[in-house]
Order: sequence, then C-alpha cells, then structure tokens
Amino acid sequence: MKLAKIDPHVSCPIICGEYMRASGFFFNAEDQTYLITARHNLLPTDASTLATGQLSLSYRTEDYLPTIDIYLRDDPTFTVKRVDLTEQSGILLDAGIDVIGVPITFSPEDYGYVVWTLDDITSENSPELLDIIGYPGPSFPDPDPYDRETYAQTITEPYILTLQDDFPTHQEGSPSTDQIALGIVTGVDDSTPSHRGYSGSPVLGDNLAGIHCADVGITAINPETGEKSVHPAIAYWQADVLGQLLK
Repeated sequence: MKLAKIDPHVSCPIICGEYMRASGFFFNAEDQTYLITARHNLLPTDASTLATGQLSLSYRTEDYLPTIDIYLRDDPTFTVKRVDLTEQSGILLDAGIDVIGVPITFSPEDYGYVVWTLDDITSENSPELLDIIGYPGPSFPDPDPYDRETYAQTITEPYILTLQDDFPTHQEGSPSTDQIALGIVTGVDDSTPSHRGYSGSPVLGDNLAGIHCADVGITAINPETGEKSVHPAIAYWQADVLGQLLK
C-alpha cells in the first residue's frame, strides 16, 4: 500500500455517526448524484446473509449511524458536508447487497471530484491489476475526541491498494456469484497499515470496477507446481450492482 502522491479526487473520506472512519465515492444516475459507500459503514449488516454463494464473509455490524460527514478536499484543507439518513428519501438500498447510495444536494465537481456513471463501469475484460483508492486508518487523526475542524486540517491524501485480479484459486475460496469478486493484495508486508477504513472505496480498472467490502484470506494455487499458499485478499462488489440498486 502506498500513499498517493497526488489526490486523484476519485474517492473521499467519510465519518459515519461521528466515529466510523471510512471511504466513499460519487455516482450519478437519472440526474441525481449519490455518495456510494459500503452499507455496513452505516447500517446493521450480517454478511453471512448476503448473496455470496461459496464465498464466506463473516463480518457483522449492529450500528445504526444515520449521519455522514463527507470530507471534500478544498486545498489546503477540507470542506465538510453533513448528510442525515433520517432526512433523506430516494436512498439506494438492497437487502442482499452491502452497498448503499445516499442522495446528496451539493456538486462534487465543484471540488474537482470524479462523478462516475453507469457508462463508466468496467466491462468483464478488466485489467489484471486493479487499484483501490481510499482512506484507511492512518489517513485520519486519533478518533477521540471527534472534531470536524481538526479532521479537515489533518486528513492525509488517499492511499492506493493494488490488487491482482487474475489468479488461480482453490475452489473453496472462489465466489459462485458474479456480484462479488476477489483480488490478491500485492506489495504488502508486516509494516503495511491496516486496511480498515477502505470499506466503500472505488475499485478501479480501466474505469470503475467495484466497491470494496471486506478483507478475506484466499488459497492460491501455483499453476506450474500445484503448490497452495494463503494470501491476504479483498472482496469487492462488482460495479454493476449500482445498476441493480437503481431498479
């Protein structure tokens, strides 16, 4: 994982319920712009009940965090926009998908942010290497006490997590649904900061490939020797679930 030298404005840091540190990005459909993030950042979620087929996801949350502080880089600091789910209609939500779309009324483009559309979703022929650009724990100051002004002045630029998307896996680690995909995390070592906080980040190939949802371990097979090895990996929802949320 490496710190992005230039903020590409494809994702933004968010604070849910004044304590949950996470990531999100922007998406537009039918003349409405949404903040997209992982549903478990905001609402109670039991991953074992999601439509994940053979892929075992064990994370579970009980929190209901209706407020979202969205941090928009407005050099040299951030502008903060608060959204309250209790005051919103038209939220994109599906009980079987750990992704949520929250309508916003401001224009991310005014701050230089990329706003994705359905036309930007990567096809099945995605590149072998993918990038997740988001805000893990080291991006944020100490959580207590939470102060928006302090956060606006001290949040770092995003980090980049690179995934290898083309690899042979042991059958037990392979998803049987086309909604969730896996990528092996590359370039990690014992000094790599925690991935916590990446949830909701965009997964980028040629364009938008997916939405980060969970850290997992998978068994990869060397095609030449048949040797098996366990690797840290990321499970992410394929970006075309955004079209399903719109239905």
